[in-house]
Amino acid sequence: TESTTASSASSAAAHEAHPTSPLPSARSAAASSGVAPGHVRAVAERARFGRVPAYLQEVFEGLSEEQEYIEALPSLETEEEELGSKRPVRLLTEPERTALLRGLAARREQLSRCFEAELEAQTEEEWRVRVKDKYSGQVRQIDQDIAQMSQRYIFVSNED
Repeated sequence: TESTTASSASSAAAHEAHPTSPLPSARSAAASSGVAPGHVRAVAERARFGRVPAYLQEVFEGLSEEQEYIEALPSLETEEEELGSKRPVRLLTEPERTALLRGLAARREQLSRCFEAELEAQTEEEWRVRVKDKYSGQVRQIDQDIAQMSQRYIFVSNED
């Protein structure tokens, strides 16, 4: 009964350390199971638990390098302007992107109005199919352009 009392006391102490956890801590569970904590750590290190796989580390490094480059572009542009040299591409500014989106939306609206007007001009089914074919490609292209403009970073040619 003394061992049961000691075991429940250590379980209660573990529960008090983390009152929201219904289970005893991993350390107290390992100690009560008779497995040495050093052995558990050695197995975990050998199996590489909790570590990012090597192939993902390479991907993350590449992504972080790209992110650093993108974030450094505005400062690089000001340095180059001071030196007089130009890069072949630049980052599209938010006002430019907004203006392009407004223009694309206006063009899409104009195409919709023309489409409706041409459909109402004739009731013949063959005519409707031709009108639909005429406008559907243009509308699809504008929708794709709008989707591309919603990306965070857009690079454009730096030609003046």
